[in-house]
Amino acid sequence: MATLNRVLDAIETHIGFPRSRTNGISRRLQEAGQLPVGAPGVAPELGQRDVCTLLSTLMSAPKLHQAVDHARAYSAMTPGGAMLSADAPDSIPRSALEYLEVKSEIAIGGASDAVEDVRGHRFEFVHGWRELSVHTPEGIVTRFVLPGTLASHQQAPHRIAGLVKGEAFVNLMKDLF
Repeated sequence: MATLNRVLDAIETHIGFPRSRTNGISRRLQEAGQLPVGAPGVAPELGQRDVCTLLSTLMSAPKLHQAVDHARAYSAMTPGGAMLSADAPDSIPRSALEYLEVKSEIAIGGASDAVEDVRGHRFEFVHGWRELSVHTPEGIVTRFVLPGTLASHQQAPHRIAGLVKGEAFVNLMKDLF
């Protein structure tokens, strides 16, 4: 577990996202129950899933009042917009957030070749609509979008995305956990 202030500092160091912006977004997520609040005199402690939630929300660049909706969307986005049933194979990530959490676990305690694979990834958090696009070193692209949405169709005239390189993602997670 890492304190919220430590997480915000690490995001600024490794990802380059300014602390002035992360404070407001994290406060909104805390107020909505998406991030832990802590107690009087006790700093909130974040786990890997919380860090992934905060990172995905920050990188999707919502307006402050949209932060909570963006955080909830990453918990609902599925690979290719598939409608996953309860009997879907466990190898299919249930959400973009779950996918990021698995990659963070690999970054922290995975085998060296698996960590190097994650270092070669590129994570694109689209600004104009809800999408996480993951590019692997092998050239495979996986798009997470809301269920029922066509992942292969651009949903606006311009596609702008916040980019997190796998190297920065691994360094962030190793620094925090």
